[in-house]
Amino acid sequence: MNAANLKRRSTAKGIPFLLLGIAAIIAIAVFIILNPVILESLLYLAIVIVLIIVAIAVVVLALIMILAIPFYLFKGEQYQDGASYDIKDVKAVRETSSEDKEDKE
Repeated sequence: MNAANLKRRSTAKGIPFLLLGIAAIIAIAVFIILNPVILESLLYLAIVIVLIIVAIAVVVLALIMILAIPFYLFKGEQYQDGASYDIKDVKAVRETSSEDKEDKE
């Protein structure tokens, strides 16, 4: 499916920017490795961020658990009035399956 007014433009102009970005990433990595103080502070910052995320998750889960209590208290318990769950009322199940019912219909 080629349209008559379809034109193609080369994307090769972006290759120098891609190479420049890769070189910048490599230069930053080498700079961080050669300066252990920066590496230590970045590691400390990463640990602090992870701990903050874990703390927020724990607080949110605790709030969910605390707010669930009044919800279930308000919801109440559901039961069938007059239903008997005595073991004497249990009847044996015949050896049938749901497929047998479909065949009969």
